[in-house]
Amino acid sequence: MDLAKLKIFLDLTETKNYSKTAERLYTTQGNISKQIIALEKELDTSLFLRSHRQIELTEEAKLILPYAKTIVVQQQALLQTLQDYQQQKASTLHILTIPTMANYWAFNQVTAFMKQHPEFDIQLKEGEGTELVPFLDTDENHLIFVRTFQLEKQSFEALLTEKDHFVAVLSKNHPLAQRSEINLSELQQEKFLMLSKETKTYQPIIDLCHEVGFTPNISFETSRIELLLNMVASELGITIVMEKTIDNSWKNNLAIIPITPNKTSYLSFVRKKTDNLAVNTFWQFLQEQLSHSNLE
Repeated sequence: MDLAKLKIFLDLTETKNYSKTAERLYTTQGNISKQIIALEKELDTSLFLRSHRQIELTEEAKLILPYAKTIVVQQQALLQTLQDYQQQKASTLHILTIPTMANYWAFNQVTAFMKQHPEFDIQLKEGEGTELVPFLDTDENHLIFVRTFQLEKQSFEALLTEKDHFVAVLSKNHPLAQRSEINLSELQQEKFLMLSKETKTYQPIIDLCHEVGFTPNISFETSRIELLLNMVASELGITIVMEKTIDNSWKNNLAIIPITPNKTSYLSFVRKKTDNLAVNTFWQFLQEQLSHSNLE
């Protein structure tokens, strides 16, 4: 059923005059008559008793009138609900990020954007490596902050923010704690405390160890870097992590030493191209900030 016809019917039940209804609905009297005739044909009933100057509702019209009102009101409520949802969606940005985002330049940009644009609702959530890219396919207002170990062309749009490298983390009492650099082969007898397999850093560390001729003796795995650092400080083993993921508060309590060989990791915001207002505004903000930064 054409809702436009029902709206004309409802207006005509109020005015009881084709000319007035045509004027109120910004159309012609002929079109009003045509639409009412079409509705009567669709319902297989007469809706108005016509006289020269006035029209009256038939008993059938009085019967369907409350239903017609309900249908039109429900349609308006549906459209309003959809509009409200679309407006909320346009102003919401969901960011799935690696757990250590707070230690990177990217986190400062997110907080700065939130302060400059309170009209947008930014939802941050942590996720591990395998969760991140699939998140982009779940909705148009989704964006990720991810670590990769090679720059490659992909179907998504990426903004590289900075780079990071591995370091060995030892207790202050470790025999190698005073070294300025450590070759990984010197750590082959150590107990390795590792970030879990779900992270993007686990396999590259294994590969680096294999590169110098050994398989690390992994005694513990966790997704929490703070727990790893506490265990190292307690002399329960050593760990290898990305340098910038170590909070400054640890630097007086642990030996943090560059390793060789090493790998570069690339930190990037990634999105699918979209018309979403929140995503596009944030993306433009990042581009402007990057153009004025001197990151490495």
